[in-house]
Amino acid sequence: MAISNYTELQAAIADWMARSDVSGSAADFITLGEARLNRLLDPVATTAPLTGTIGSKTIDISSLSVQEPQNLYVTSGEEEFYLTPRALGTYSISTVAGLPSIWAIENQTITLDRELDEAYSFRFVYLGRFALSDAAPTNEFLTNNPDLYMASSIVWGSVYTKDLPQAAMWKQMLDEFTAEVAHENSRKKRSQLTVDPALGVIGRLRYSIGRDSEA
Repeated sequence: MAISNYTELQAAIADWMARSDVSGSAADFITLGEARLNRLLDPVATTAPLTGTIGSKTIDISSLSVQEPQNLYVTSGEEEFYLTPRALGTYSISTVAGLPSIWAIENQTITLDRELDEAYSFRFVYLGRFALSDAAPTNEFLTNNPDLYMASSIVWGSVYTKDLPQAAMWKQMLDEFTAEVAHENSRKKRSQLTVDPALGVIGRLRYSIGRDSEA
């Protein structure tokens, strides 16, 4: 069974727990599991499909847990068109409705550079809290770590069904998976550290002064 989005994760939880009576509560298990992930791990890259409104140049994103907007694309079939992000007030608003090319964030709203002449589909990418929903059905973490998402959810599912041995087993896996991911994230951060160019210049200057004083 594929586990690539919110709907598939809910179905997988019920399947792995072998309990048809928990399918209606799987969303709660996911939410409770995400609460732990939000405490222990960094914000996650999330993708949300959006739909514009004809005659409007704004899109409401108040239902999303956005901490840092990343990219916005117009999608048409298998094609995508990148929209340029700008600070609000630094670009002009066109009076001609059509396909937008610029966007900005204003509070919990995406503001485009023109009104839409049709209900375009958009793909919005942002960094935010772990908060899968029908509005934000997938994120980078679920794509790369479906096992951890599953374990964090089933721990609560097992508590709900009062199956404590299962809860303990999944809790052990959850702790192991979380430690592995946290370690990998730390390793990536260390590998991205670079030497400040100014420090290199200082070193060269000191060397030159010493060399010149000896001459």
